[in-house]
Formats: sequence, C-alpha cells, structure tokens
Amino acid sequence: MQTHSTEGTVPVKHQIADALRAQILMGQLAPGAPLPTIEELSSQWRCAPLVAREALDVLKSEGRVSGGRGKRATVRVPPKRIKLSTGWVQEQKDLVLQPRSVRSHRGAIELTAGVPIDATISTHKYDAVSATEDLALEFGIKAGTEIQQRTYEMVDRETGHRLAFSVSYIPLALIESNPALLDERNEPWPGGHQHQLYTVGIEIDHVTRTLIAVQPTPGDRQKWGIEQGVSMLQIRSRSVDIDGRVVELSDALYPADRTEVEFTENLRRWPDSHQAYDSAADD
Repeated sequence: MQTHSTEGTVPVKHQIADALRAQILMGQLAPGAPLPTIEELSSQWRCAPLVAREALDVLKSEGRVSGGRGKRATVRVPPKRIKLSTGWVQEQKDLVLQPRSVRSHRGAIELTAGVPIDATISTHKYDAVSATEDLALEFGIKAGTEIQQRTYEMVDRETGHRLAFSVSYIPLALIESNPALLDERNEPWPGGHQHQLYTVGIEIDHVTRTLIAVQPTPGDRQKWGIEQGVSMLQIRSRSVDIDGRVVELSDALYPADRTEVEFTENLRRWPDSHQAYDSAADD
C-alpha cells in the first residue's frame, strides 16, 4: 500500500523516517535486513543521536521495524497470516455431518488458527450471565435474560503466544435441552459451535461479521507477542439460523498484521441486462 511522506516543515526525525520507509517499500531494505546504526544515521544526517533514535521509533510505531533500544534495528519480517473467509464457515458446517473421528482432526481450532490441535494449548470457561442491553438487542431477547458466556483462548505450545481469543454468547434457552452443552469439560467440542447447535436441532443459515480496529494494551502485546505499532482487529460474528434468529454471537480478537479478512458480495442480476443497457443508451 502506498504511503505519504510528511508534508510541510519536516523535523529531521521524520525526514530520516521518510527516507528509510521509502527504502523498505521499494525493497532496497528487505525483511530482516539491518537498518543503519544510530551512529551511521547521526553522521549521515548530521543530527544528534537522540534524533536518529526517534526516527527509528517512528518506524517501529508503524510496525515496520523490529529491535532497537540496545538491539540492532532490522526491517520487520511479516508474520504468517491466517485467512478468515466465507469458505471457512461453510467448511465448518460441512464438518457437522461428518463422524466424530473426522471432526476431531479437522475442527474449529485448525480452521481458526491454521495449526493442528496438538500444537496448541486450548483453554475454555463457561459462565451463566445476564444479557446486557447490547446482547439483548443482538439476540432479540429481554435484558437480564440468562445467557451462556464462553471464553476461549488458544496458545502456541512452542512460543507461548496467543493464537486466538474470543468470547461467545448463546441464550441458555436454546441449548439447555442438551446438558452436555452446559459443561465446559466437554471442550474442545469436535466440530465447534455449529455441531453443538446441531445437537439441539439448530441449523446455521449464514454468519454476519462486523470489524473494527482497536489498540492493544502493553499486556495484550505481551500475550500475543506483537510488535509496537501493530493494532488488533475485533470481529463480531453473528450466527443466524434458518429461521432468521441470531443464535450465537462471538467477539474475537486478531492481530491485524497476521489476519486477512476476505469478503465476497454476490450481486443480483438485472431482470434483462441487455434491455437495461439499451434503454440507458437511448436516454
């Protein structure tokens, strides 16, 4: 993506940052390549070491540079991305009708994090809570209605960093007929929430998502192992059943630099494309 250099009267730190950024974008400084040292930048730009350090801090705040402050600054290596798309939801639905042996080895964890279950540490916690005004509006129920809150966290066994974190909500009235769905000890559930809902006769028709950017706290950065300058994506997913009801809602967090969100919009055809074109041409 194209970036813009700083305009107007530009402090030296931004002049340095603009020059280095351009080299990164043009590939003259490749991922993993060392940047000039503070001493080299100070000499080249005839500035104080503090100014050169502040220039690197600018690039670090943008998520372009790693290291610094005692460690040689390098061009940040882009992390592996996971892809969230409409195909992911359909694949999970297709798994619902598969035997447990299949669902256990290609379930929600693999689809979400893109890694095998054995490579993760998965934790989960169920709580019965009262619906807030926001959740009540989403589900079309009264505020205070009892709902099940489920908190999920997946951690990479090798790095100790988070791979996924989400909080899910389901009205208790929808699932209480199956006691197994009320017990967190049954997690991880082979096939995920779509199979859970299937056991109480609910079929998902579609999922809608809204996405916003949020800034992580220092604690969040530590848990996720993300660099300064990288924001988070908060995605709210609504599972809508074949009767048009929101039956499950999930708020999930993803590091923005590791996540690719793909949207497809199917457009309705005109009743008669050629006639519509001919009519417009005659006007």
